[in-house]
Amino acid sequence: MATTLKLTGVTELLEDLARLAPGLTAEAATLERTIGEQTAEALRAALPVVTGRLRASVQVSRESSVSPARVFTRVAVTAPYAQHVEFGTSRVPPRPVFVPISRRGRETFVKAVLDRVRQTGLKVTGSVGP
Repeated sequence: MATTLKLTGVTELLEDLARLAPGLTAEAATLERTIGEQTAEALRAALPVVTGRLRASVQVSRESSVSPARVFTRVAVTAPYAQHVEFGTSRVPPRPVFVPISRRGRETFVKAVLDRVRQTGLKVTGSVGP
């Protein structure tokens, strides 16, 4: 079973961007791809190595969407034992890597998009994140 990060709320953010500042959608997609790759590299660097299979199983894929405002990149660790490393077992303590690094990647993406929105002169209010 692959360990996968799914971001929520990003679609709504990007739909608002498309409505308010159409050019930002393409910029956000570029940011999202770049930050997705950076997140994958951070995961590969932080995962423990015995055989190298866990690190090699980190994948980044661009998911398709019917909406041009939707940006969706999946970062996954597909080794079948990835969740045992992340959350531990009855014999092995957890080594949380995926969740904290993925969370930082999401936060980096949202901050970068919001910074770019502010640069256009649009006002950003409210809070982001859980």
